[in-house]
Amino acid sequence: MRLSVQTASCFALLTVLIGFAGCSGDSMAPVTGVVTFDGKPVSGLEVNFEPTGDTKDRTTATGYTQQDGSYALVYPGYKTGAPLGDYIVRISGGESLDDGTTMRVPPKYNKDSDLKATVTSGENKFDFELTSK
Repeated sequence: MRLSVQTASCFALLTVLIGFAGCSGDSMAPVTGVVTFDGKPVSGLEVNFEPTGDTKDRTTATGYTQQDGSYALVYPGYKTGAPLGDYIVRISGGESLDDGTTMRVPPKYNKDSDLKATVTSGENKFDFELTSK
């Protein structure tokens, strides 16, 4: 059986595209978790993973907490997850409470954060238990 030049070219192009797709697949990984504040889940918080170390790319992956406190990171370009590497985690925002007050995340979890995470290949789950004290 003989393949036409056009068919052979299509197979070659497909092989190259599959190869490129495979190369980029290991550089990102899904990141999810749950944020609680004084033991209760909080919605509407912004969770930022800022790269640390010798990386040239300082782009932050961001997620927002849902009603149950869960979040999933998204990287610019609508990519799910974050690049592999080390991060400082900053959590900010607040929530209006039933009693009319507003819960604000203390600075020790955002501008003064010492929360850290290392994203590795495969699924990554980072839960953060914040306290008001």
